[in-house]
Amino acid sequence: MHEEKLDGEKFEALNSEIRREILELLREERDYPASLAEKLGISKQKTHYHLKKLRESGLIERENTGKKQIYHIKDIKFIFNAEPEKSRFLEELPDQGLIVVGSPDQHGQDQVRARDGHLAGNIGTRLGKLGKDYSTKLDTEIHRDRLFDRPMVILGGILTNTVTKEFNKEFPVHFSGESFPYREITTERKTYTDPSIGVIAKNGDRILVAGIRNTGTEAAVKAFQDIDDVKDYLVVKGLDIDGDGEIDDYEVLE
Repeated sequence: MHEEKLDGEKFEALNSEIRREILELLREERDYPASLAEKLGISKQKTHYHLKKLRESGLIERENTGKKQIYHIKDIKFIFNAEPEKSRFLEELPDQGLIVVGSPDQHGQDQVRARDGHLAGNIGTRLGKLGKDYSTKLDTEIHRDRLFDRPMVILGGILTNTVTKEFNKEFPVHFSGESFPYREITTERKTYTDPSIGVIAKNGDRILVAGIRNTGTEAAVKAFQDIDDVKDYLVVKGLDIDGDGEIDDYEVLE
C-alpha cells in the first residue's frame, strides 16, 4: 500500500453522493457497472459516467475480465494536504458560520418544501478545504432562534428558503419576481428566467448560492466549488453534458 495526497481532484470526485455510494459498495467487494447500477437504482449510462470520474481522480481502478469490466478501490492510503486552498472571493468570509438550507417540510408564506438540502455537503466541503468550519441549519431554525446576524452561506431561492427571501434585495444579484413562483433573477446587466440559471452573490459575510429552479441551484453549487477571483457575483448556466437529465457542468454568463 502506498500513500497519495487527497488533492482537489479527489475532493471533487467525492463531492457526489452517488460516487460516495459507489465507493462504499466497492469497499465491500469488486463489482461490475451493471451490478452497481442495479444496487444504486440508476441507469447504466449514469453509472459509467460516475465510474469514469472516480477512475480519472485515481480513487478506483478498472480491470478487463473477458467481455466485462470490473472495478475496485485502489490499494492506497490517502493523506490530506494540510495546506488549505485559497479563494479571493471567499477569503473574507469568517472562519465559522452557517450553511442555511430550506426546510424539507412545508413552510413559509408559500408553504413549499425544499429539495436541495443535500447540496449543503458540497458547500461544506469547499469551505472545509479553505479552513472554514460551517454547520448546517434549516431556514426555519434561523427564524426560530433569531440567528440572522451570523455569517452564512444561504442555499436555495426565495421560494424554498425563507432566509434568502429575508436578505434577497441586499445582494448585488437578486430574485426580482414579485409573486409566486419568483422565477426571475436580475443583475445590473440583465434579467434571467431560464430554469438552469444559478447565481453566487456576496454581501459582507453573507453569500447566496441559488438558482431559478433546482437545476440552477445545482449549477451554482458546482461553480461555488471552483470560485476564486470574482468581485461581487457570478451568474452561471447549468449544463447536462452526458445527456442523463442531470447538471454535471456549468458555463459562466457574467
